[in-house]
Amino acid sequence: MITPAEITVTEILVNILQFTIPALIVFGVTYMMLQKFFEEGLKRRKLELMSKTADELTPVKLQAYERLTLLLERLKPDNLVLRNADARLNASQFKQVLTNAVNDEFNHNVSQQIYVSDQAWSLIKVVKDNTLEIISSCNKDMIEGSSATDLGKAILQEVVARNENSAQVAINFIKREIGIVFGN
Repeated sequence: MITPAEITVTEILVNILQFTIPALIVFGVTYMMLQKFFEEGLKRRKLELMSKTADELTPVKLQAYERLTLLLERLKPDNLVLRNADARLNASQFKQVLTNAVNDEFNHNVSQQIYVSDQAWSLIKVVKDNTLEIISSCNKDMIEGSSATDLGKAILQEVVARNENSAQVAINFIKREIGIVFGN
């Protein structure tokens, strides 16, 4: 029989380690398994939220693209002139009507920029600026007493002479972007 005095410190440490090492191993494995389990649960929850958000956001994004396409159509100088034609106005008054129409249309749709790429929004701003520049440029060429009809004709002639359609370029860009965003 071993007496308490004969038990050495080394034997005590060995006895403690016999229980401690397996307990630490079990604790470590359990900790790693629980951590992995919670990480997978968090990833799964994030994917569910992203999927739900995407499902809710898709119709809103599509509507934004539709509204911006309509805006671009309405900003085309020929459509703008035809839609706002008023033979009772002089050229200066008609210029103001057209300028207000462009700015009103643009401001009405400015919130849609959060749903489209920066490139698409930049193109839309270029179309707005080009349209305003055409209106202003043609109005500067008007002589005193020119009518709204005279300004309208000058704008239409300028559009034909420039042989460019920045609105159509932007619409085509939006169509390509929709295809990329919605996988078509």
